[in-house]
Amino acid sequence: MILTFFKGFGREIKMLWHDKRMLFMFLFAPVALSTVVCGAFSGHTVNNIPLAAVDENSSSQTRTLINAFDQSDRFNVPYVVTEQEEALQLMEAGEVYGVIVIPTDYTRSLQLGQQAEVLVGVNSANNIIGNSAVVSIMQVVKTVSSQIAVKSFVGAGSTVAEGTAKVMPISTVLRPWFNSQFSYLTYLGLGLTGLIFHQLFLMTVATAFAEEKKEGILSGKMTGKESAIHFINKYIFYGITGYANLLLNYYAIIKIFHFPMRGNQEDLEILCGCFILCLLGVGALLGTLCKNTIHAIQWLMAMTYPIFILSGFSWPHSEMPENLVEAAQFLPATHFLTPVRNIVLTGVGFETTTVAHCRHMLLLLSSVFFLLSILSFIWKVYRAKRRMQPKMARKEIVQA
Repeated sequence: MILTFFKGFGREIKMLWHDKRMLFMFLFAPVALSTVVCGAFSGHTVNNIPLAAVDENSSSQTRTLINAFDQSDRFNVPYVVTEQEEALQLMEAGEVYGVIVIPTDYTRSLQLGQQAEVLVGVNSANNIIGNSAVVSIMQVVKTVSSQIAVKSFVGAGSTVAEGTAKVMPISTVLRPWFNSQFSYLTYLGLGLTGLIFHQLFLMTVATAFAEEKKEGILSGKMTGKESAIHFINKYIFYGITGYANLLLNYYAIIKIFHFPMRGNQEDLEILCGCFILCLLGVGALLGTLCKNTIHAIQWLMAMTYPIFILSGFSWPHSEMPENLVEAAQFLPATHFLTPVRNIVLTGVGFETTTVAHCRHMLLLLSSVFFLLSILSFIWKVYRAKRRMQPKMARKEIVQA
């Protein structure tokens, strides 16, 4: 039995070795692609957003406002024009992502102690840039407004502290926890790493089982016992190697991009193990049900983006229709991507109800998918045997 077990491992290694594409996708692609994807977010935040300023007033006060935008980290102002149409043309051409329109009465309003109005336009076709620009524009305008108001109070005889208190009677201290830079790498990196592994591992497992329909355990040419042993061997082989690969993938990304590992590593390792068990069942089921490897890959490609969105990692379940949230509970990614982020970034683990629930759901789904894959395997072997019987009978007649 032990010899058969190791022969099964050797069989799987040989199959992987002869399929260089699958070998690359299984062993090297997860870390390589995760590094590329996370590297794209290595800038952390959206900075240096180009703006066009429409200065209809042209005074020292308007130049102060424009300089405030140009000197901030989030913006630069490469264009200062006098007509709104010219600024809109720059936005439509993709030269700038926002427009600041300073009207002709801007300086006069400030001198009279009245509220001066500034029009801000943002290209929100790219929502990430649009949202970042809106928030940062308001911060710059608020800062400049406060400075002007404080100067006026100081000019009237108040101290700087008194002037500041009059302008801003309530002081706000912002403390962003767990992602102090509002970094997109910190926000998306761990989830995209898990998604890449999710798809590549599923593709490898599904392909490995689908290939068995040619000459292997699903072809009907092996005995039932041999087929069952190789089926279990596949589970064990891809379970062990996939688990090691997933941990290597996450620890490499955490190390390379300096993610803070605030949680317990054992919790991360246990959750990864539950995730691998679940993916094994899904991959085996997909591989036995699909006609060939191309069909399996097509299904996986079609499901990639919906799986990521429905997982609740990038868009919260609280804002999704209830039926989609219920459907998402049957996806392994739902119970893995967000908990991994919580363990690594916020330091919570299985002592919390939400993370413990995700572990239980992964184990439950693992059991369901394993049972379904076993049933599908038995049915496919039975059908393959039925198809092989006439061929064997004809062969025996020819030999006789």
